[in-house]
Order: sequence, then C-alpha cells, then structure tokens
Amino acid sequence: MRVLIVVDNALTAEAIRREMRHVPAYEVLGYVNGRTSCAMAVADAAPGLVVVDDMSERELTLARVREIRVAVPAAKIVLLTVRMDAAWLAETANAGAHAAICKAAPPASVGLLIRAVAAGNVFHAFDRAVDQRTSTAMTPDLTARELEILRWVAAGESNSSIARQLFVTEQTVKFHLSNIYRKLGVSNRTQASHFAYHNGLLEAPSNTGAGVVSHLPVAA
Repeated sequence: MRVLIVVDNALTAEAIRREMRHVPAYEVLGYVNGRTSCAMAVADAAPGLVVVDDMSERELTLARVREIRVAVPAAKIVLLTVRMDAAWLAETANAGAHAAICKAAPPASVGLLIRAVAAGNVFHAFDRAVDQRTSTAMTPDLTARELEILRWVAAGESNSSIARQLFVTEQTVKFHLSNIYRKLGVSNRTQASHFAYHNGLLEAPSNTGAGVVSHLPVAA
C-alpha cells in the first residue's frame, strides 16, 4: 500500500512516518505541504492511502480532504485529529474522509490503526450516515459552467480564486453558486461538494496548483 502524508510541517510528517515504519507492506512515499493546494501532487503520487494531519485552521483541513477526494477517488483518506466531537467528524466525512484517528492514541498504535482502516477491518459510521442522506438524491440539471464551478469548489478553491481561473468577477461566481445550491438542495460549500462526490459529478480540475512531494529518508 502506497501511503502519502499531508501535513503543514515536516516534523509532524516525520513523526507519522516513524509511527508507520514497523507496519509491513506499507510504503510511505513522502509528504505534501497542506498549507496550499496539493491536488496535482497527490494525483501524481497516486497513493492508495492518504493520511491527513489536522491543519492549523479547520477550513484548511477540510479543503485538503475535499481536493484529495477529487484527485484520487479510489484512495482511502484517514484524518489524524485532536477533535473527536460529532460535528467535526461529520464535516470531515462530508468532505470525503473515510475515518478519523485521535492523536491521543498511543503512538505505537497509530500505524496499526491506519492499516486496519485501509484493510477495511474497522467499522465507522461516517459513510453510512452520508450514504443515507444522498442515496435518494437526483442528479441536478447543472449547466456546464455551474458544473465547472462546483468542481473547483470541491477542490477547495475560494470564490476569488475561481473567478481568476475562469476570468469572471467574484460576483458572477457567487451568482452561479446560488443556483448550484438551489439545484442541489444544499445550503453551503461542504454540502455541495459532498453531493457532487457521491453522485459522480466530479473530476480533478486540470490546472489545480501543484504541490511538491517531499521524500522522507528511510530509517535504518
């Protein structure tokens, strides 16, 4: 299993790698800087599992999970977090995370827990709750431009960034988003991204900013 780590600092990446070094059959490819868009770097690395560490800002963490979900749809996403409240876990699940592991867990067990999630040996209620909400949803009649904007939103881009990419005003983006929310029957970006992912409306944006995969040294 090829594993990629998304973090906002190298020291945390090294700590996670150490926790996984004794887990057999797993190759840690390296880490990607989670402070900026990382979709292209993740897609190029083609991991089977992505470990996302909690960023300094909550929205930053959610943005990275969303764009990873679009960049590598088949990969498992495991979040390492200090926040285990139901509301936060629901948000991360809606963004595309498969499971969350509390950072308070003993360091020696983190690698084994990640492996158990990747192998499908750990049950978690996130997917069931998400699937039940979307199983009866109908695919909306989005225009080509609305679908394009939805894909950028799901990749974690801001309205101003989307406007620059499409050479339109930010107000135009907001107008399209209002129509998207109405057609999807949702009220915010997280819900729209989740709907799109679970209804097969997404593809990786072609010119999302690329990050750099930093390769960690192999421990002796």
